[in-house]
Amino acid sequence: MGTEKQIETPETEKRPQIDWNIWDVILLAFIIVYVILVPIGGLDYFCGWYNPYLIFRVACCIFPVMSVLLILFTAICTIRLFNNWTKYTQRKKIIRFIQVCVPTVFIASFFISVFTPINIPLYQPGYNPFTYGFRERIRSKADIEDIRNWLETLEDEDCNGESIVLLRDSDSFKSQWPDSIEWPKSLKVFNPNYVKLVLDENGNPKVSLTWGGPFGHWGVVIGMEDMEIPPSDLSRYGEYRLPLEPGVYVWNELQ
Repeated sequence: MGTEKQIETPETEKRPQIDWNIWDVILLAFIIVYVILVPIGGLDYFCGWYNPYLIFRVACCIFPVMSVLLILFTAICTIRLFNNWTKYTQRKKIIRFIQVCVPTVFIASFFISVFTPINIPLYQPGYNPFTYGFRERIRSKADIEDIRNWLETLEDEDCNGESIVLLRDSDSFKSQWPDSIEWPKSLKVFNPNYVKLVLDENGNPKVSLTWGGPFGHWGVVIGMEDMEIPPSDLSRYGEYRLPLEPGVYVWNELQ
């Protein structure tokens, strides 16, 4: 018997197929993370609690990129939903429906919040989440008792209501105020942009620390326990205010 020659045919390389089940999970996870960080205000809260100056840097870098990706992913999911409706299983239809509806609800809620008074418990971009986070930052760093003890040592003439710009790269608070004012470490730890000393409605000193720049301002006011905390001023360029404890509140300027 003759030996049969086996003819070897080169196997065609198979291109790796995209596992759309994995992509479904990735797209849905991205949308959920985006909604938590942006419309719900997770990123604003984190910036207020960790470092208020990050909010502008992060917003300028992350928000546009994530928004473009969200629009792109939503468009892909919408096209695939309509093109493959008859082919999809019930489970796949539900996943696609969620991927399309969640961003749509986000966009609608965003526009609603823009035209809604800030005291209604909807997401208000840049105010509620950021201010709540900033309040936690102040709560974790503030030695209220020490600051109040220092306020009691001040004279009325020291509380002239002038906003003093402080040098951020200095170990001590350098300002145009008299050298007779000895700044406590409990205030230096905050490293604010501006400090202002005024008398409250009871004639007691209170200190206002302010941060910010051209895009807005935020701060904390610390006085005695009987100091009145005014309600939020919801007009343009007013202040959204959150009490921290009696005689102490944080605020965020409304643009």
